[in-house]
Amino acid sequence: MTKTTIRIDGMMCEGCVSGVKASVEKVPGVQSVDVNLKKGTATVQHEGASDEDLIRAVVDAGFRGSVKRGLFR
Repeated sequence: MTKTTIRIDGMMCEGCVSGVKASVEKVPGVQSVDVNLKKGTATVQHEGASDEDLIRAVVDAGFRGSVKRGLFR
């Protein structure tokens, strides 16, 4: 199982959180998604999903996202 943290720009409300979570949950291989409005992040537990697939799901929900690297991962 892999854990990926995505920084998300532009989330303003719980509706945004719900939209991101629903979009990311549709990516094949995603086991769980925890979206944190205050931190502007989504932590994704997955197996086999690529970083590109996860970012595409964030973009499809209407936001900009980037995978946090290094010590933040």
